[in-house]
Amino acid sequence: MRIKTIVCGLGMGLALAVATGAMAQDKGVGEIAVQKESIEVTGNGHQRTFPCNGRKVLVSGSQHVLTFTGVCSSVEIAGAESKVTVQVAPTGSLVVSGVSNQVNWQSTGEPRQNIAGAEHKIVRVPLKP
Repeated sequence: MRIKTIVCGLGMGLALAVATGAMAQDKGVGEIAVQKESIEVTGNGHQRTFPCNGRKVLVSGSQHVLTFTGVCSSVEIAGAESKVTVQVAPTGSLVVSGVSNQVNWQSTGEPRQNIAGAEHKIVRVPLKP
């Protein structure tokens, strides 16, 4: 989706954004690669939702706000100040490194965890029945 900005001069200026597609563009910087086996998000400030469908998730960079729907085979987050919501496969792994990342995760089992760095907030969220 593209967003067109129309600016009208009314003293203080009025901006009107007109959506021309199904979904707003992400304002993040860096690459996003969604492939058959993995989803990779790099850079800074991406705000997106992805269907995981059993794929591996790799997130690097900072200040992302990401939600992964469905079950992910494994999750690796490296960087700072990102917020990630994810469901990890029961035999998968959750790896977090860097500083001040917030991860809300769910699983039907006990995935392996490797947490390194400082000031992370890692919260297991109960599955809804």
